[in-house]
Amino acid sequence: MKNFLIVFIIIVSISSSSIKAQMPMQERMNLEKLLAERAKNFSAYTSSIQHRSGIFGNKTKSDIQKSNEVLLAIVTLDNDIMDALNRALSYKTFEKTTDNYSNRDCEMQLKHSMQVTDTLMKQLDIVEQKIRLQNNSASLYQVLFYVTLAGCFIMIILLKRKKA
Repeated sequence: MKNFLIVFIIIVSISSSSIKAQMPMQERMNLEKLLAERAKNFSAYTSSIQHRSGIFGNKTKSDIQKSNEVLLAIVTLDNDIMDALNRALSYKTFEKTTDNYSNRDCEMQLKHSMQVTDTLMKQLDIVEQKIRLQNNSASLYQVLFYVTLAGCFIMIILLKRKKA
């Protein structure tokens, strides 16, 4: 029985140290208070087990009743500790679920942003092609304009020579 209680205290201590990072401060302080109270009750139980007030060093009925009362207090505290640990695990699960949803939302936003970026890049390519075509057309129209203007000047010069 004594070994079981010591093992239980060790397991609870290890569990509480691994959960410390995830638990809110108030829950952690509550759990540490419960563990300290349990250690105090366990030492009281150990001393009550060794206490023998009867004749010839035997245990009396009241000694056994006191030991049982202390043991009952230890069991009640163990239940409180288990409740605190369950709350901590529930909180940890809640945080993990929240993180999973946040990660999923971020991934969805990233995918959406990538799709928007791809669409905009395609539209940019199309606009650049149109601008190149317009520049080529403008260059062609400029060449035709200058050729036409040169032709007009040549015609005007030839008409002036014929009149003169």
